[in-house]
Amino acid sequence: MSQSTLDAPVYLGAFVTVTLLVSWTIAFGTITDTVPAYTTPLMMLVPAVVTLALRRIQGDSIVRTVRTSVSGTTGPALLFAVIYPVLFIGVAALVALSTGLGTYQPGANNAISQVIDQGGVALLPVFIVLNLGLMYGEELGWRGYLLPQLTARWGRVSATAAVGVVWGLYHSAFLYTAATVLGVANPLVVAVVQASAVFMVSFPFAYAYYLTDGSVLPVAIFHLLWNILNPWILGDIYGNVQGLVAGQIFVVNGEGVLGVVLGLVAAGGFVLLFKRGYRIPNS
Repeated sequence: MSQSTLDAPVYLGAFVTVTLLVSWTIAFGTITDTVPAYTTPLMMLVPAVVTLALRRIQGDSIVRTVRTSVSGTTGPALLFAVIYPVLFIGVAALVALSTGLGTYQPGANNAISQVIDQGGVALLPVFIVLNLGLMYGEELGWRGYLLPQLTARWGRVSATAAVGVVWGLYHSAFLYTAATVLGVANPLVVAVVQASAVFMVSFPFAYAYYLTDGSVLPVAIFHLLWNILNPWILGDIYGNVQGLVAGQIFVVNGEGVLGVVLGLVAAGGFVLLFKRGYRIPNS
């Protein structure tokens, strides 16, 4: 991305401000006595809607913006998007079990089995397409717009860290209100720890993007796999539901204390990779 194609800072500021304010409004406005099923999908679409609105203001068509955002997918990016979440969550599960932080609890439900139980295998492609669309809703904003814009200005490490901070803030309102409604102890601490874990995982997410020529498709696949595997194996930190590894979800989850610790180690490795000079996507 050349300096001549960079958006003016006002656009970046507008993206961050509007995305956070709208997302927080949805979280605080819809989560009252319960956590509605529609809250998460609404929030996940906000980054994409704001990005598309900004592109329209700048004169780009929605079709062109979407088409460009999924062009440039590479094999290494797709491979990494599949392997990393499996490896990270697997290691977290092994650490939890070997240290006594968690115990194996067979029979925990996962999203795939629930879909098959409710509608059969024929419903599975519909589930995948719809949920991949939701992941795209986030990733078009975070990795499709904000990350490349900041990378061209600040470099990979600083840009990834900045996106991680915004991404963590984006999650914080939902997790705080959900934890409060569900009666989880110390909801503010839970929200801060989860936001820290999100910050850490922004580094492998960014790496998946940097392996492409500007496509967010591998990152969306990464996001989908993470959202399926993490709650199934390590528990659902958003709904406070145990997974295959039973324990204090705040501790053993991939977006909990264990996720922060392991994510910090992994983030250090990605920082070294970023500094080795991999090319920046063109879009």
